[in-house]
Amino acid sequence: MKRENLATLNYFRARTAWNLIAITFLAIMVNGCSSGSISDLEQHIESSRSKHKGTIEPLPAITPYESYRYHAGKERDPFKPSVSLVKSISINTGNGVRPNEKRTREDLERFALESLTMVGVMNNQGLTWGIIKAPDNAIYRVRKGNYLGLNHGRILSIKENKIDVREIVTDGMGGWIERPNTISLSE
Repeated sequence: MKRENLATLNYFRARTAWNLIAITFLAIMVNGCSSGSISDLEQHIESSRSKHKGTIEPLPAITPYESYRYHAGKERDPFKPSVSLVKSISINTGNGVRPNEKRTREDLERFALESLTMVGVMNNQGLTWGIIKAPDNAIYRVRKGNYLGLNHGRILSIKENKIDVREIVTDGMGGWIERPNTISLSE
């Protein structure tokens, strides 16, 4: 026989022997699993079932929803603005207060004013600077005229214990109003 044929024959014999060993091992395992007594397991399951018997309370009775139809008669519809409110909207939109949307936004305008904390004051060459700690734990130096907060807040004055800010917020009727606010020195 040629060497190649002999090597191929030896390979198939070895493979057949390993397959026979694997089949024998599996047969022993299957036989071992099926030949045991499971009466102790059945007893444990039965005792667990008898211990944990309980009752489930019935669901409460659900009362059906009764709809109510609103009849205002000659009254004003509460879901439509009144005539006086429409007039005030047209007055408020022309009061001249509005934020400058074209200016470059400053770093502290990323945070809500309530989340900013004043930690100190610094005077340098006649200028008063406020020291602010932001939620990102960074410390910022601000002065009069700087902007901060989400509502177009502008610093009006810096004192030893507080920073006075004027915010420009929407009035809910299409216009803008100014709102004073302060950031107090934290203890």
